[in-house]
Amino acid sequence: MVLGIGWPVWLTWLLVVFFVGDGIVSAIGPEPMREAFVNWGFPDWWHWVNAAVCLTIGILLAFEVTRPFGFLLGALECFAIYVTLIRAGEFAHLPPSIVLLALIILAYWGNYGWRLPNAGAA
Repeated sequence: MVLGIGWPVWLTWLLVVFFVGDGIVSAIGPEPMREAFVNWGFPDWWHWVNAAVCLTIGILLAFEVTRPFGFLLGALECFAIYVTLIRAGEFAHLPPSIVLLALIILAYWGNYGWRLPNAGAA
């Protein structure tokens, strides 16, 4: 525990910072990012969709009552990344998203164990 806060909450907040930061970078839409999306078959405005999804994940993770939905959406985004990279044959780019999914699963497990969160306990 650091400052009376357990590691699962710290890890969750690290994920919040990551997803919000990724959402901001995606909204800015650097040229290499936009080109990568187009090369993967997405429209040139897809960075806006990615920004919205990442910001949504970050916001959902920030609030305890919506946190399980943030974990779910984050995991779904990781699976979408896997499909995209595998279809494009860019296997070398898979490890960071595998680590991201592992951190999402670890944070979920630390917060809730292997059970579904109790909707009545907030």
